[in-house]
Amino acid sequence: MSSGDMAVSRSSSIAGTSRSQESMDPTQIPLPPSKTGSNESMNTQESIPSSIRMWEEFWKVEEAKRFLRKVAEHDPYIPNPRPIPTMPTENVDEEKKPTRTESWERMLKEVSRHDEDMVKGWRDDIDTLLVFAGLFSAVVTAFVIESYQWLDEDPADTTVTLLMQLVKVQVNGSQSASFEPTQFKPDASSIRINVFWFLSLILSLTSALFGLLCKQWVREHQRDTTTRTPGEALALRQLRRDSFEKWGVSSFLSALPILLEVALLFFFVGVLDLLWNRHRVPFTVCLVGISFSAGLYFLTALLPTLMVPRDQTNDISDRRFNRLSYQFICPYKSPQAWLVYRLSSIILRPLLKIPAINDFLREKARRFWDHIESPASDWSSFDLWVVRQFDRHVRLPGFGSTFNLKAYELRAFEWAVTMFRDSPSMIPHLQNVLEIIPPSAALSAVLGRWDRTMWKAVSMHDVENALRFPDSYPWDPPNSTIRRPVLQHPEGIKLFFHHQYWVEMTAHPYPFLDHDSANEFIDSIRSADLQYSTGLRFVIPFSVVDALWTHNIPDVRAKSLALLSLFEEFWKSCPG
Repeated sequence: MSSGDMAVSRSSSIAGTSRSQESMDPTQIPLPPSKTGSNESMNTQESIPSSIRMWEEFWKVEEAKRFLRKVAEHDPYIPNPRPIPTMPTENVDEEKKPTRTESWERMLKEVSRHDEDMVKGWRDDIDTLLVFAGLFSAVVTAFVIESYQWLDEDPADTTVTLLMQLVKVQVNGSQSASFEPTQFKPDASSIRINVFWFLSLILSLTSALFGLLCKQWVREHQRDTTTRTPGEALALRQLRRDSFEKWGVSSFLSALPILLEVALLFFFVGVLDLLWNRHRVPFTVCLVGISFSAGLYFLTALLPTLMVPRDQTNDISDRRFNRLSYQFICPYKSPQAWLVYRLSSIILRPLLKIPAINDFLREKARRFWDHIESPASDWSSFDLWVVRQFDRHVRLPGFGSTFNLKAYELRAFEWAVTMFRDSPSMIPHLQNVLEIIPPSAALSAVLGRWDRTMWKAVSMHDVENALRFPDSYPWDPPNSTIRRPVLQHPEGIKLFFHHQYWVEMTAHPYPFLDHDSANEFIDSIRSADLQYSTGLRFVIPFSVVDALWTHNIPDVRAKSLALLSLFEEFWKSCPG
């Protein structure tokens, strides 16, 4: 072959290689960077076997990953293979999705933590019950040792009777006098006292016995059993939990303290019966003490039902802020209190079908009516129901937008700021938390600086300054006399909801879509009673008024001028 033929053959080979490279997807077969000059054709030929090897390695990796995925579907403890990026991804900082093993471990950890908290409460209650039952049984036993002897004839009394009979014989000088011993019969008081005290001792020991049994049941409930898969372990826990509820073990555990309390009441009744037959003075004194203790006991069982909070969801949704109040829950939660709560709902619910009773309870005892109508399933759901009352969206008039004010969450922020603001390491964390709520809400309800929110529009910069430097401010506006904590007092929570309503209204691009929304806004300012709420002679929400009077829509500025007559009315009502 001539040199010319070799050149033609080589050029055609290079051209074919170029065409094959153009037909390939460059993203699928990465090629080494080409060089210019005389070595270009040589590098192109050398890249062909290298590209093929890279392609084969790529498919081997893909086959290995597919195999691991199939295995992981049958055994979740084998993690899914993480993809090997062939090129830089754009979302480098994106949070990585947890593996299946991590998800199983997290789920089992949370389930175990929930069960452990529940079982820990049961164990603490049982341990306390066993200690009290042991001490109480020892006290009752000391009384029973004396009282049971009253049910049998005393040998000393028999001896005294015989001696008296002999004396009579000697005095009368009669030899034919016959002696007929009377049959012993215990008096009714001794019988009653022994019944009460023996019942008290039996109930006390019974509660201790079943307390020990419950500890055994709880131990078996928490036993760590080896399983084949995490799903099987989760299923086993659920089976045990459902079986506990089905067989009423939790209710049985709650009833044990009541059994011991009944034993204590029996003991008190026996003591009163004993003193009644001995002397009236100690009986009266002990009756007062026992009546006080028993009355306080029954009162603590009744108060959680009698003092249930009122449902305020409709007042929040309908913007009836003057009726809102920071409600508390009665902390006297006990098994007997829960029994009273459930029984009152079960017994009184049929009475609501009578219109007269239903109307009376709904008007005069609305808080009681709410819980008869829809009782809570347990104390925890009862507490969450109270907290979530304020988790309601207040709809602005004329708009589809809403705002949400979680009063109890804000109160928790206020407490946290009060407790931890002096710690420099906590300041950044407090700032991050306060960023999730509006600056006006953080400054007024959490930091208590109504003097700033009423006089100017505030931002997160103001919140940070008030958090870091609570006693410094470039100017000194009149400070209100709203009591702290702000949300726990009627004037504070009322002003807070009204003020946030005004702020949200003025922040909207079209505050007054119609005449009614403007009138409702003015009525809200009038009903807030700023002078009484703030303790100032004359006060105007300048930040709100400034936003309305400088609005870019002329109609909004015109409608907001009606506030002048309202402020004039406020000014005339000021004395002096």
